[in-house]
Order: sequence, then structure tokens, then C-alpha cells
Amino acid sequence: MYDRDRLATLSAVVEEGGFDAAAARLSITPSAVSQRIKALERQARQVLVRRTRPCVPTEAGAALLRLARQIAVLEGEVAAGFGDTDPAGTHLPIAVNADSVTHWFLTAVVPLAARFGVRLDLHVDDEAHTAALLREGAVLGAVTTSSTPVQGCAVRPLGATRYRPVAARPVYDRWFAGRDPAEAFPVAPRVDFGPKDRLQTRFVRGLTHRPCTGPAHRVPAADGYHDAVRAGLGWGMFTDGPAHASAGTGRIVLLDAERHLDVPLYWQHWKLSTTVLDALTEAVCAAAATVLVAPGG
Repeated sequence: MYDRDRLATLSAVVEEGGFDAAAARLSITPSAVSQRIKALERQARQVLVRRTRPCVPTEAGAALLRLARQIAVLEGEVAAGFGDTDPAGTHLPIAVNADSVTHWFLTAVVPLAARFGVRLDLHVDDEAHTAALLREGAVLGAVTTSSTPVQGCAVRPLGATRYRPVAARPVYDRWFAGRDPAEAFPVAPRVDFGPKDRLQTRFVRGLTHRPCTGPAHRVPAADGYHDAVRAGLGWGMFTDGPAHASAGTGRIVLLDAERHLDVPLYWQHWKLSTTVLDALTEAVCAAAATVLVAPGG
């Protein structure tokens, strides 16, 4: 059996990124944190935490981190059942992509946080990479493009985010007006959300079977990305609602009214049935159903 305090210390070290910060959170000394982690590593007979900045769990550490967080969720639920409220709330680390946060995910989790007094910790990453955070034990649930369940997790389909290619009028006039889209898209300047963003290049390859050779700007902020495209930095991919709304006001041009790119999303979560986690899953699925579309529909 693994000591509960040692597991909680492992969780604190990973969540806070270091031994000193974990000590401050737990109201103990950094030496005590180090002693607990070393004792846990002796019991596991392997290194559990890489002493980097920030500290990160090893593969074995991720397995124990998942256990630590499951215990914390269960303890929080039992305590709540006895009327013992913790001002810090049960910690719910969740991985989700930026577009979902912007357009629908908060409508699911904000009421949940108020209802159960939980403490949300959203890890925002590209939807193709969020499952890795679940695999590493960093989160208890993830909105992801992976339909293959992570070990110890269940999967629920959510629908697909529909993206459409758009550009400001000057970009359209300069690069797309009167030109074959198959010739224009690969060479026109584009705006990527960040280094992991492949939406634009996936759309172009599907349409033209050619790589993008035009300049790629990076704007890794949801509002900033939309503003950059509207300002004429380059063409980009907007989700369906903002694309039509901006086109309706004349702020941007839909570069292809017929073609779009659907990105199917799934909700993966621990196979752990508690009142809070079950409510989280139902809230996520219900909120997604109001915005996402059937893939390819």
C-alpha cells in the first residue's frame, strides 16, 4: 500500500512544478517533501520524478500520480457527503483544445465548478496531443481526436468541430480573386495557431494534394488568432459559427463556401465512477452536442 501523504506530495510536486512550491502548498518544509518523494521512490524501486524545471513525472511516476489524483477525488467526494467542505475544492485537471474552450467547453464546466465546489485546472493543448496528457497521468479527462482509449479510460464521441477557410478582403483580393483555389491556397500567406496546428496544411493537402509553401505566421491565442486573420495577416481556418458570422458582416470572405474540414472529437476520462466525474462527463457531452456536428455531415 502506498502512503496517502506521500502520494499527495507527489501530486503537489508535479502540479506546482517543484519541491519548494509543493512545500509551500502543503505547509511543510522542502526537506520533508524531498523525504516523502524519496521514500515513495524506494517503495516503487524506481525514480518517479525528474528533477527538472518544472519537475515532471517519469512513466512510473505518472501511474502513481493517477492513483494519487483518484484517491483525492474519492476522498473529496466522501468528505462532501459528510458535509466537510474544502475551500480549495476537489482538483479536476482536464486537457482540452483552445477552440473547444472558446466555443463550448466552459458552458459545461463552469456550472459544474459552482455546483460541486471543484477546482478546475484546464490544460490547453492541440486536440491531437491532449490524450498524451491523459496517458501521462497529468489529467483525469481530455477532449481529444483519439478514439483509442488510453489504458484505464473510457471514450465517448462528442461530434466534430467544423472549420472553414477564411481571409480578410485584402488577402482575398491579392491571392484568391480570379484564381484557381488549388493554385492559390498553397502559396498564400496563412496564419497558424501554433507549431502543433495542422488545420491549414491538412485542408490544403486534402484539396490540392500539395504542401503549403507560402509564409506561415503563428498567433497562439484564440482571440488574437481571429483578429490576425481579420486584420489581413493571412488566411486561416475558423470554426463554423465565427466563419459565417464574420462573413455575414463583411469582415472576412469565405474562401470556399462548399468545402470544410471536420475534426472529430472524443471525451476520454478515467474509468472511475463518482458523482463529480459522472456529472462532468454528462455536462461535457451535453454542451458538445449543442455546437459540434456529425462528422462529414
